[in-house]
Amino acid sequence: MYAREEILKQEKNLKKIILNSLIEIQNQVDDAHIFIQKTYNNNITIRNGLKEYIEFNFNIFFSITVYKKNKKGTASSTDLSHKCLKKTINSAIEISKYTESDLNCYLPEFDILSYKVLDLDLFHPSSLDLQNKVKLAYLTEKYALNFDNKIINTEGSCFSSSDSIIAFGNTKGIIQTYKSSKYFLSACTIAQENNSLKKERDYYYSISRKIDNLESPKYIGEKCSKRALFRLNSRKISTQKLPVLFTAEISSSIFSYLSHAITGEKVYQKSTFLLNSLKQSIFPQWLNIFEDPHIKGGLYSFPFDNEGILTKPLFIVKNGILQTWLLDSYYSRKLNLRNTGHSGGTYNWIFFQKNILSFKSLLRKMNTGIVVTSFMGDGVNLINGDFSRGVSGYFIKNGKFMYAISEITISGNLLDMYKNIVCMSNDYDCRKKIQSGSFFISEMVISGK
Repeated sequence: MYAREEILKQEKNLKKIILNSLIEIQNQVDDAHIFIQKTYNNNITIRNGLKEYIEFNFNIFFSITVYKKNKKGTASSTDLSHKCLKKTINSAIEISKYTESDLNCYLPEFDILSYKVLDLDLFHPSSLDLQNKVKLAYLTEKYALNFDNKIINTEGSCFSSSDSIIAFGNTKGIIQTYKSSKYFLSACTIAQENNSLKKERDYYYSISRKIDNLESPKYIGEKCSKRALFRLNSRKISTQKLPVLFTAEISSSIFSYLSHAITGEKVYQKSTFLLNSLKQSIFPQWLNIFEDPHIKGGLYSFPFDNEGILTKPLFIVKNGILQTWLLDSYYSRKLNLRNTGHSGGTYNWIFFQKNILSFKSLLRKMNTGIVVTSFMGDGVNLINGDFSRGVSGYFIKNGKFMYAISEITISGNLLDMYKNIVCMSNDYDCRKKIQSGSFFISEMVISGK
């Protein structure tokens, strides 16, 4: 068990490590920045009512980047001992000697006077003891197994918690930290129809910054079993063209290709299907995507990126028009654009629209087609946007469930898919970084039997 006092003590220690490291290299390089993450983890798995394992550990990641005469060197370590840190620092300096000089290689610009790290309410350590954490996982599996006699087995239920400290510092005089907590509870069950050899599995989970905000073991367990039962008696439909609806849980995957395709690296290398799409309409006019890294208690809220650049809310897509690339300091200079603070990834993507539809209304609007609930494999080409993935889900007619489907492939082109999104429901999945709702596309190629 990791006490709150220990984490606060380590936060001070990480600041001290950064300060000492920067002092040590100040006369050896032009500039440098250091990133440290220390995470305390507790993982519990219950399988068939028995404790499969209980694990406590902590992970450390130390990274230093140095700049000298526009040459860059980076090295990392998982050991914070003085000996290893000194070796890591020397490695970064040595690497910089053998890299090509690049006029775009130097620290990001910082306005020291206005540099202020926001408190985003991310740190909520729990006082729950080990016995009650085990009980949460035990009850989740129990509710899942007892839901229906067709639930024949379980792959276990899991509870995990993590408390992280993020520390950043550079030779411009900035040293900052923040802390965060995260809790996770899940179940995975196996269903089998009577007198059938075919089995189906599914899972469900809840995740939150606060342990009290997790969904109940009963809700998670029963939801998991319902999903597994829904897969029984699946069929393979014939090859044809149909409308395709992506449920909220997996719709974020479709938009994740957008987040990868608009990174500065992809744009500069001209390896994205959206290369000429900035300030162009790529979605229907009603669709808006707003990135807000400052949501209080948000699962993907961050006060600064991996380079220490303060994050800012911004539109990714407004009225269907792509508004920005996602840039760090290096590629913003390469493209002669403003740094957007995206070294390390994206933040909370929020979707909003004028016409609010429930999921049931969305099904009625699509009327007849397939509903995709899971993906298999990966067949997406970000250079030209070609999309082809195996899926399972169910077939609907007149807006109503008909039967489960599996072993089919859907294919198309991402740009065409984006433009042909008909509407989105308001069942936004707030567990994800990309918090999209369910949506359907007017037509895609379905490859089956």
